[in-house]
Amino acid sequence: MNPIIQNRKIRIAVVGCGRIAKNHFASIEAHSDQLELVAVCDNNPSILEAHKEQYQVPGYQRLEDMLKVEA
Repeated sequence: MNPIIQNRKIRIAVVGCGRIAKNHFASIEAHSDQLELVAVCDNNPSILEAHKEQYQVPGYQRLEDMLKVEA
């Protein structure tokens, strides 16, 4: 049986910040009372840097690195 998440936000990381990611970021913002963006991951350094700055979260070029730190 999976525990129900209560009394805290669900932590979200977006992996891949390409074209469709704007929809994910918009959804996270729309539900910010329940969700918290905690990291972004993309293998393109310029795209990664732009999203790190825009959302003020840590950024990672490798999924494995992100999971070691953020999990």
